Amino acid sequence: MSEEQVWNMEVRLARMEERQVQLYAMVERSLAFHGDVANRLGALEHLRTKVLAVAGVVGLACSMAWDVLKNRFNG
Repeated sequence: MSEEQVWNMEVRLARMEERQVQLYAMVERSLAFHGDVANRLGALEHLRTKVLAVAGVVGLACSMAWDVLKNRFNG
């Protein structure tokens, strides 16, 4: 191999290494984003459970209040 071929090979290997580093960085960002999304979804599901519980309690209170008012006015 000539010196120029060796130099070209070194340049190609350096570019391949740079691409590999970039790909690793992309994969790391993707995994971090996936983890962030999973955490946010978990928090939203927890919030949804709380909202449904509060809605159930409010619905029960309104239903009981309506029955009390209805009974009071009907005699």
